[in-house]
Order: sequence, then structure tokens, then C-alpha cells
Amino acid sequence: MGLANMDCPMKTIYLKRTIANHCPRCGEGKVLSHPFDRLDDCSVCGMKYEREQGFFLGGVPVSYALICTLWVLPIITIWFFGWMPLGWMLGLCMGGGVVLPIVGYRYCQALWLGLYFCFAWHEMPPRQE
Repeated sequence: MGLANMDCPMKTIYLKRTIANHCPRCGEGKVLSHPFDRLDDCSVCGMKYEREQGFFLGGVPVSYALICTLWVLPIITIWFFGWMPLGWMLGLCMGGGVVLPIVGYRYCQALWLGLYFCFAWHEMPPRQE
């Protein structure tokens, strides 16, 4: 069966599960045990999260995209309209650019896992019962 009917809802389900910090395959186990620690595999279905060595480096561009879109761009827009002085704008952008990647990187790894299976849905390992 092609990409058309049945697979599209599953692809979005994989992404929705990881956004909620759940295993993309079973939707029950956690990906992150707490904000700074990612689990190696699902405690419920046993799926290994890391597809290959270096897989979670994909969390870096996800983190960059989220920080630029949700932090830096709004601050620059507020500065552009004159609602914030230049010093504040530079300080907030640089401060967020240092702190937010540290705080949110593990969650961005979980998002990367969901995005990966959203586009490479055919690589989802079958569930072992």
C-alpha cells in the first residue's frame, strides 16, 4: 500500500506521540525520563530509539529552527517596531541563544525522533508481541 490513505494518519500519529514525550511506536513509554535525560529504549515495547550512531544529532537543526522561530524572530520583530531598545534585543537574543539550546536539546531529540518516523515511516520496526 502506498503513501496515500492509510499511512498519512500513522505518520502524524508518530509525530504527535513524540511531541507528548511518548514512544512513537506504542505511544505508552516515555522518550525522556526528565528534561535532561533521554532513555535508550521504550520501557513498554522495547523499541531502541537511536537508529544508528549519531542519529540524535538531528536534534541540533530542530533546536536551531525552534529557537530562531519562537525566540529570536519575535524579539527582532519587537525591536524593529521600536518597542524594545537595541541593548535589550541583543541581550535577550544572545542569552536565549545560549540558554535555550541547553535547556531544550533533549526535547528536540525527541521531536527529531518523531520527525524521522513522520518522513521515514517505512523504517518503523514492527512491534514484537
